[in-house]
Amino acid sequence: MTFKRPITLASGAVLALTLSGFALSSGSSAAELVANTPLLAYDLSATIPSSTPAAMPVTAQPEADDTAPQAAPVAVAAVDPAAVECMAKVVMHEANNQPREGKIAVAQTLVNRLKAGGRFGGSICDIANQKGQFFHIASFRPRRDTDGWQEAVEVAHQVLAGQAEPVAPGAMYFRASYAPANAFFRTRQRVTTVGAHVFYR
Repeated sequence: MTFKRPITLASGAVLALTLSGFALSSGSSAAELVANTPLLAYDLSATIPSSTPAAMPVTAQPEADDTAPQAAPVAVAAVDPAAVECMAKVVMHEANNQPREGKIAVAQTLVNRLKAGGRFGGSICDIANQKGQFFHIASFRPRRDTDGWQEAVEVAHQVLAGQAEPVAPGAMYFRASYAPANAFFRTRQRVTTVGAHVFYR
C-alpha cells in the first residue's frame, strides 16, 4: 500500500511561486527586463553575479492575509538614469572598439571609484566629469541610433545593476596597452589586460 503526502497550503504556495518564476523567465528576455523596469537608485554593494537573488531587488508587496498564497515578487534592475547616461558616454568614448568584456571593465572602474569614499566624486557623473581624468562629458554627443551607443547603454545598465561579473576586480585606473606605462602606472598594482587596455588598482 502506498501513501500519498497531502498537498498543504505551504507546498501549494511553493509550487505556485516556482511555476510563476518559470513563466517570467520564459516570457521575457534579460534585455526586455532591463529596458522595461523602473529606474531607481542603484546599489553600491560589491558586484554580484546575476544568478544570485540579491542581484535583483524586488518590489515591495502590499500586506495581505497570511493564510492566502502570495504572488511571486517582480524582479527589477535598480539603476539611476543620469548614471547610465554618464557611464555609457565613458564606455563608448574609451572602449567603443573593445570587446564587451573590455567595455564592462571600463564601466566597473567608475563604480570602483565611487566606492572609494569620495576620492573621485560622489556620483558616477561626478567621476566621469572629474577634471583631467576622462573628457568633457557634456560636449560628447554620440549618435543614439548606433549599435555602439546601444551596447554602451546595455553595459551601463548591467554594471550599475550589479549583474556583471568582475572583469578587472578592484581596478580604478586603466591605460592604453600600446603606450608605455608612465611613472604613475609604474607605482600601481596591475590587475589585468583586457583588449587594448591595462587595468590597475
